[in-house]
Amino acid sequence: MVRNPALLASVAMLLIARQALGQETPGSIPIDTVQPIVLPIAKLNPDMSFILDVGGAWFRKADHLQQGGHAIDDNGIAIQGLELAASASVDPYFRFDLNFQLTEAEIEEAYLTTLALPGNMQIRAGLMNATFGRENSMHLHVWNFANPPLAHTRFMGEEHLRGPGVELSALMPLPWYLNLIGQALSTTEELGFSSASFAASEMTGSGRINGLEDFLYILRMENFFELSRDWSLLVGLSEGLGQGPYRPSGRAYLHGGDLYLKWRPISTGEGEYALSLTLEYVLRDEPTEEGRLRDHGGYAELDILTTNRWMTGLRFDTTDLWTGTSTDVDEVPGWQRRGCASLTFMPTHFSKLRLQGDLVRDQARDGWGYAIFLQAEVSAGEHGAHKF
Repeated sequence: MVRNPALLASVAMLLIARQALGQETPGSIPIDTVQPIVLPIAKLNPDMSFILDVGGAWFRKADHLQQGGHAIDDNGIAIQGLELAASASVDPYFRFDLNFQLTEAEIEEAYLTTLALPGNMQIRAGLMNATFGRENSMHLHVWNFANPPLAHTRFMGEEHLRGPGVELSALMPLPWYLNLIGQALSTTEELGFSSASFAASEMTGSGRINGLEDFLYILRMENFFELSRDWSLLVGLSEGLGQGPYRPSGRAYLHGGDLYLKWRPISTGEGEYALSLTLEYVLRDEPTEEGRLRDHGGYAELDILTTNRWMTGLRFDTTDLWTGTSTDVDEVPGWQRRGCASLTFMPTHFSKLRLQGDLVRDQARDGWGYAIFLQAEVSAGEHGAHKF
């Protein structure tokens, strides 16, 4: 019995060629050329792109508010990110997505997604950003500003609140779009867990995951309403539950709400103009040795697309303590306020140039500080569509 796949493939191709020429081999079996020939291995061609973000900054004061991660925290020029993004539908049942940050040699996200579950359900599994709020799931190249909101850094993390885990989402059979999402994320730092509000398993009493209580749980509800042909609205509510970082086995909570309102005059045929308003608010409640610490913050962002190539952005950030005393002023500072204005030029869909100015004041420093940013972004290759 012949077991060489290459030899079998060669014999099959020879038989097809001889039959096409009207030649029959002695004892040969006729081949039904109407039926497709199924190859044992399908060729996988993922959509791939490289996205480079380069920025320069100048800060008025040497002692200024810093955010870390992809934000520029010092005078001069810096590579904010060089991302490799790849995605493909493997077959009718699964899809995979990868986001690899080359500047840090770090996997940001790598997960598979089901495509054929019944009941409008979907499962994701792998390393993924938590679906908490609106900003946390966005990668650097989707930002409309050179830096993330203050609330994002304070409550999510310098880059993202993320971890390895599983997600189940279900689209409800209702007259409007209602999507329910639940995530369970492993909290082991060695496996990619990152958070500014929840403890990694290495920080708990045993230093490892012992049970379901050591996972981070995220719940999210998204409601989308098409108010008219020109107006649309997305309203989301998010909850997070996990171990607190300041007291072993203490439970920490995140409560969040977000709103995204968009206007685009499609009905008049002037779709190159657009206006969007984003509001997001987060309240954190976590245990300390002295009791419980509560702080909160959020941002309001207005983006105006005046033509297909020019966009103006305005954003106001705020964070503050609510109750309790901070045990670590670096991790949980006092009040912070910031106003940002940006002007973005988009020559094509694959490039951006941005000028931004910030005006900042916080409890830890005297007086106002300001900063100026220049940012350039280019994308080479095919890239998937972004969420609404």
